[in-house]
Amino acid sequence: MFDNHYEVFLADTRESKEINYSIRYKTYCEEMGFENKDNFPRAQEFDDHDQHSAHFIVRHKPTGQWVGAIRLIFQNDQALPIVQFCNLQEQISKNNIKPAVELSRLCVLKDVRRKGIVDIAPNNDSTYNNKTTHATERKQSLHSHNKTNRSIIWGLFNAVTEYCYSNNIETWYFITTTSLAKVLRKGGCNIMNIGEPCSHNGERYPFKKDVVDTYLNEGWRKNYKNSYRVFSELEPQ
Repeated sequence: MFDNHYEVFLADTRESKEINYSIRYKTYCEEMGFENKDNFPRAQEFDDHDQHSAHFIVRHKPTGQWVGAIRLIFQNDQALPIVQFCNLQEQISKNNIKPAVELSRLCVLKDVRRKGIVDIAPNNDSTYNNKTTHATERKQSLHSHNKTNRSIIWGLFNAVTEYCYSNNIETWYFITTTSLAKVLRKGGCNIMNIGEPCSHNGERYPFKKDVVDTYLNEGWRKNYKNSYRVFSELEPQ
């Protein structure tokens, strides 16, 4: 269960935001090559949107390793990035009473995506180098790693759901791949496509999601009880 092994934090300090940026750098610059690492000499990936965003990070409890991140971009005086990249079938209204946000920079570190973490998924790279390993064991290991990856994504979605609901945010918007959209829908997250695919680090589609509907969806949220903590309230180690 996610809550037994991981915890999500709202990054409300400089230190915690830099953890978010570092995870993004490792994912988008080093692992995927979506961003030019030369543009980020401090090994932290960030942009102008971070000035008006809420940031979240995930920690693996037993090891203290930071393994995932996401941010919520607020409209403020400018349009959300989804408007820039996609041809939408509807307008995104600027409603100060019930504002909208864009989910962005959702990422889980490669070592967690591909190997899992030792006490969660015991098999590691040596499993694949052992000639005596059976195909069924490799399949079980891959399934375990995929399950860990999905669990972290859902844990982050649960945290931002709580945050949005508490802050009277009505709608999420986000751009994602069809593969992640399938994972979300299969897990009970009813997302709505609102436009044609766009080219943004590969083919991606624009979606929106009603926050209240997500908040009330016990189909998957019942497995994520702890929501998130605030980083500034974390006791010094």
